[in-house]
Amino acid sequence: MNISRRKFTRIALIGSTSLAATSGIFFPKPAEAFFLGFLLRALTSRVIFGSMVRFVGGRLLQGILGPSQEELLKIQLAEKDFIERQFTRNRTELAQVQTNIFWGQERQETWGPNAGFAFVQKSQDIISTAKITGPTMAGIYGAAKILANQGFSPQEIAASLLPVRSQVDDWCSWEGDTFSGGRRNSTVCLTSYRTALGEVTSRYEVVQPGIGGYGNIHYILEAGGQPRRDIMVKVTFS
Repeated sequence: MNISRRKFTRIALIGSTSLAATSGIFFPKPAEAFFLGFLLRALTSRVIFGSMVRFVGGRLLQGILGPSQEELLKIQLAEKDFIERQFTRNRTELAQVQTNIFWGQERQETWGPNAGFAFVQKSQDIISTAKITGPTMAGIYGAAKILANQGFSPQEIAASLLPVRSQVDDWCSWEGDTFSGGRRNSTVCLTSYRTALGEVTSRYEVVQPGIGGYGNIHYILEAGGQPRRDIMVKVTFS
């Protein structure tokens, strides 16, 4: 039987579509979208720290519960990095959740506070340090509240949001990527890091600079086989 080229092409297209449908190509992983808004003046290191301790079940480190000598060295090195970048205000206490020690300290920028946090992580006797500043921390802060409202336990929230085996240095100001220098688009910051249950990607962009302006954070959370969570945060400068 002779088949015209037009009919052959149509059969091939139908077959390809059927294969794609059965293989899941046309069925992307489900996602949930959330929209939040914060005033920048409210995103201080102490406010974020208190919320983090509550939602991830962190405990304050004091006395004999303090860090080991190796962890203490990592803490001191991280603080040195913060001081070099003028994150010297409102240092919080140290808190620990599972094998992750974290704290915050901030610097005052033109449009408001920039809360920087360090996470000293111990995994299989290897200690690494992640340093994350304002925009991504605002995403973590918002995501923790969302997961808590959805019924996640503090342990699940910590495993979904906190870095693990990560040495990311997410130095971002509210004016954009001003720390590294030389980049073409300094109004955008990008970062990603691993968590115990998955991965986080964060993108921040200055939309309207200046007091009364705002920036947008797109915080993407993929963890534990759950639907991807796209969290959009608008931060108004104040």
